[in-house]
Amino acid sequence: MNSNTKDLLIEIGTEELPPKSLRTMMENFGSNFSQKLNEAELEFESLQTFATPRRLALLIKSLAAAQPDHIVEKRGPSLKAAYDEAGQPSKAALGFMRSCGIKDLSHLEQQETEKGTWLVYRVQKSGAHLKDLITELINSSLAELPIDRRMRWGASREEFVRPVHWLVVLHGSEVLPATVLGVNAGNITSGHRFMAPGEISLDSASSYVNCLHEANVVVDFESRKQLIVDQLDDMAVHEKAEVVVDPDLLDEVTSLVEWPVALLGNFDPEFLKLPEEALISAMQSHQCYFHLVDKDNRLLPKFITIANIASSNPETVIAGNERVISPRLSDAAFFINQDKKTSLDNRLAHLKTVLFQSKLGSYHDKAERVARLAGYIADKIGADATVASRAGLLCKADLASDMVGEFPELQGIMGGYYARHDGEDSSVSDAISEHYRPVVSGGDLPDTPAGQCVAIADKIDTLTGLFGIDQPPSGSRDPFALRRQTLGIIRICVEKSLALDLRELINEAINIHDQEFDGDAVISYLIERLGVWYQDQGISFDTFSAVQQSSEKISDLCANDIRVRSLQAFRTHARAANLIAANKRIANILKKVDESTLAPVAEAIFTEDAELALFSALGKATSDLSNTENYEEKFLALADLQPAIDRYFDDVMVMADEESLRDNRLATLSQMRNLFLSVADLSVLQ
Repeated sequence: MNSNTKDLLIEIGTEELPPKSLRTMMENFGSNFSQKLNEAELEFESLQTFATPRRLALLIKSLAAAQPDHIVEKRGPSLKAAYDEAGQPSKAALGFMRSCGIKDLSHLEQQETEKGTWLVYRVQKSGAHLKDLITELINSSLAELPIDRRMRWGASREEFVRPVHWLVVLHGSEVLPATVLGVNAGNITSGHRFMAPGEISLDSASSYVNCLHEANVVVDFESRKQLIVDQLDDMAVHEKAEVVVDPDLLDEVTSLVEWPVALLGNFDPEFLKLPEEALISAMQSHQCYFHLVDKDNRLLPKFITIANIASSNPETVIAGNERVISPRLSDAAFFINQDKKTSLDNRLAHLKTVLFQSKLGSYHDKAERVARLAGYIADKIGADATVASRAGLLCKADLASDMVGEFPELQGIMGGYYARHDGEDSSVSDAISEHYRPVVSGGDLPDTPAGQCVAIADKIDTLTGLFGIDQPPSGSRDPFALRRQTLGIIRICVEKSLALDLRELINEAINIHDQEFDGDAVISYLIERLGVWYQDQGISFDTFSAVQQSSEKISDLCANDIRVRSLQAFRTHARAANLIAANKRIANILKKVDESTLAPVAEAIFTEDAELALFSALGKATSDLSNTENYEEKFLALADLQPAIDRYFDDVMVMADEESLRDNRLATLSQMRNLFLSVADLSVLQ
């Protein structure tokens, strides 16, 4: 590490930043800037990110003041080409000297290579100073932030997510001459808008966190979040209740405040007659309130709000929040009562006017497709096809309701309530309420068989439909959340042990869409996401790949999962390493062999006892594999071949001079490899 290092502080002061994306912007700003520093060869110890509603900031510990000096080397013409017949510098040599900015050949060195001697120019260049690089480093890092909409302000042509009002760039105690988004750097920041208004002069980068804390700003995102959690827990204990902390809501609330203060409010218990999900959505989505439940997980008529100020009169703040929540809950009650006047059946016609996708039709079209596919799936897994089809037909009807129009996050859930109100079978209403699951990564899966059928059908319909019109996800663009929906298909099939042939299912969905493509792209995409999912599960990619490259192509995700996990477990076995090595050796020998031209193994021309021993072992292993469906037992049966394989390679010359012997021995190896491939391609394992 360069001894001339100091902490660097960068703070960009703005108008209120969008809370739902604040954390992402903070993290990306940090990773972008770290990458830029590495690319610029500026050494540093660590980087810390900060964010509040009014600022994005970075603190880089022990950052070098300049790039390291380095040698610049340019190779010119060969020595032969450097001089003309008169021994004078040639045009090539003169041109090279001009490109290097020198006038004398004596400044050039000679470099010996295998292809001759060449002229070389070497010079030591001083590294650029941080102060000369800082503006570009910051601006380029900000330009790459994932901001959907950038805005301009005043007469400026600069663009950012919100107008920028101040900029701090301190290297130690020195202000670096940077200009970012039209604002010149200084050492002046701002405290809390109400509790510590006015400018704050920073003496050094390292004093940043403490100075802002004294000005009622908890600038560290995680520290501020923990303060909120601690206050929520304390309040819940005091109320002898449990506070339900949604992670996304917690991040959003953390992004809305600089000095968090938890306050407890109440609402009319009469509202508890409404569906709990409706009340919770009204509190969370509109007001960013946390709700409380009793020991039986029943909703209490209480909420906790996080204020951005330590008020001298908190009762007034609480009363204000209570006045605000009451009309919200009243609106929810009104919407629900109005919605109940029209059955889901009667709402189907309205779905014809609600577009799903321009080339894939309306939500009414989608509902009809989902109904057919859900019934098909139900038949395959032994569920009630009538129930699944009915739930599939009605599952999108609540999109035409007032409640879902106001609270989109309740789609499906309200459909389940309305179905029960309409007198639909409870299995139908449960399936409707479950069919969007999992809503988030790692979220709850549908519990009922019909719910699982409709959930898979809905997701497969979207997946095949979009691939059929050539609109798969690309880069960060995934407007229909196909990645999440594909993960949902995988999790439902695997975790609920559903024996579904994916290729058959995809082909059925394509037929229902009346599309004309073979579905290979959909299968490939599913397999790709499956590999990512396994890696997230702690299963190495080569394990997954070994199963996928077996000769038996598995379309059943549940069966595939059994095989993958069995192989992962087998890899820890004492005999696994030698068996993998033997498979690699066999694969390498057969790499240049056209196995289709090899005749069946002929025992009659065996010349070595080891050949017969291996052939006999292969027969036994083949029988053992056919007699068990347990893949752990299959792998162990293959491992039993190891002594015979080792003896074979010790005693037998595979690539014999005599063609008949050589081909017969290659056929033996081919038979063995095909036996292994019927389970997994162990040769790809690392």
